[in-house]
Amino acid sequence: MAAGILSSVKTASSNLLRQCLNRTVLSESVRCASYDPYPKFEAQTPYKPKKCNKYGYHNKLYDGGILPRPKGKYEDEPLPLPKYDAAKRDQWTEKKALFGQNDYIDIFADGAVRPVDLMKGPVWLRGFKGHEFQRILRQLKFEGAMLKEMYPTRYHNMTKRLFFLYKRLNEKRRHAPFWGGPRRAASSRIEKLTDW
Repeated sequence: MAAGILSSVKTASSNLLRQCLNRTVLSESVRCASYDPYPKFEAQTPYKPKKCNKYGYHNKLYDGGILPRPKGKYEDEPLPLPKYDAAKRDQWTEKKALFGQNDYIDIFADGAVRPVDLMKGPVWLRGFKGHEFQRILRQLKFEGAMLKEMYPTRYHNMTKRLFFLYKRLNEKRRHAPFWGGPRRAASSRIEKLTDW
């Protein structure tokens, strides 16, 4: 029984020795095959490795160099464009027919009709002339209740912008500071006098 155990230990040790030798020989052969007389030593960088961004993104635009050119019949000629027939053009479209109709409205009319009355667009913007603060004030005057009810975020952004513009436009005034509260009367010697 002892002889069987001894023989199994010998075979196991010989197999282990053979595997170790094979590993060293293979690693040495690989090392010798990739020998570089001028090895490049790269210093370890102190920075974090660059993350891979746009992973999985596929660019749908063509980026393969110059665009393909036609060969054969149209190689040296410009590509044909569709023929334009001026006779088939409609000269009486609404835009062309009514172009410039309000140019001389003040000359030919009695002055009761103004160009502002014929303008299309939001009611609060027709005939308006002013800067952004005045425009937002006017819009809120016309549509403020509707915006507050139906579009609260837009209303909030408009009031924020109005508040900013108010501060911006009044920063050069020589009055009490914006956060100063109600303006105090100037102190004088007369106020300090008391009745006897």
